[in-house]
Amino acid sequence: MSQKATAWSFQYEMANTPWDLGRPHPELLARLSADPTLGTGRLGRALVPGCGLGHDAVALADVGWAVTGLDFAASLAGRLDERIAFHCADAFTYQPDHPFDLVFDHTFFCAVPPERREALGHQMAGWVGREGMLASLVFPIGRDECLGGPPFAMSVEDLAEALGVAFAMTANEAADDAGRPWPTRWATFERS
Repeated sequence: MSQKATAWSFQYEMANTPWDLGRPHPELLARLSADPTLGTGRLGRALVPGCGLGHDAVALADVGWAVTGLDFAASLAGRLDERIAFHCADAFTYQPDHPFDLVFDHTFFCAVPPERREALGHQMAGWVGREGMLASLVFPIGRDECLGGPPFAMSVEDLAEALGVAFAMTANEAADDAGRPWPTRWATFERS
């Protein structure tokens, strides 16, 4: 296990997880209530990278998605809801057996250092099937970059740039900030 993976795992073991809302993100719940397919037109396979304790993954499973949670914190193994297929792996090397219909990002992309975002965008292109979608709760918008991270300051434009030509943006909308001190946007991208 890498030193970073060990550090994240330790955070979960010590319950030192200030990024964890302790529940699914309210914006995700509202959107699932309005449309369980989140605009894909179908329920299918979903990936939640950086799933943590799996709150958002459970919300997706509750409406019928077959959910895989991905995290490199080994201490999460066995702690997620039994409906979530958990993979302990590094996102930069993770290769699924089959592409997903949906990848849902919340607290994942913002944890990646800016200099590694483009590599992650290329990786995401392999995760999302040809007619699939990436949905992201983009934050912390406007956070001072000199504060470092995680979370690292980001914007919808940063995410779009990292994803490159493999994706086309389909939504960029204001979203519930879940009580956090920074604005949040709901962004979706279709695999092109």
